[in-house]
Amino acid sequence: MLPPFWTLVEAHGDELLVHARRLAGDSAEDVLQDALLRALRAYPKLRHADHLRAWLYRVTTTTAIDHHRRTRREVLVDEPPVVAAYDTHGDDFEGLIAPLNETAQAALRLRFVDDLDYDGIAERLDCSVEAARQRVSSAVRTLRESYA
Repeated sequence: MLPPFWTLVEAHGDELLVHARRLAGDSAEDVLQDALLRALRAYPKLRHADHLRAWLYRVTTTTAIDHHRRTRREVLVDEPPVVAAYDTHGDDFEGLIAPLNETAQAALRLRFVDDLDYDGIAERLDCSVEAARQRVSSAVRTLRESYA
């Protein structure tokens, strides 16, 4: 039986905010609010009450990644972005993916920063479309596990 959703928020809200700050920096509160709304909508559909804390972390991580994708798409400037402007302290996408190996980082940048489809990723990484999909999937899974 699932406990009331609010008890989960009370029990894990502070640590989820810290997690969101690591992933999204100044946008952490917006990310957490969106994550909790997503979780609340999905909560009645859960089949069991096992690993609810980990589930909330996963929802928050996915929401942060979606936030990075959205904000990247919203930024339209006349000049190309300066890669050196990325902070490596975990307050942005580069900080988020820093613990991953070079191949995983490249796959995630191509997918979530450059917004390429798997055909484009495969072409840039000189691999098959299936391998490109697997690299992105494995990298996301590794991130979710490391931040859960």
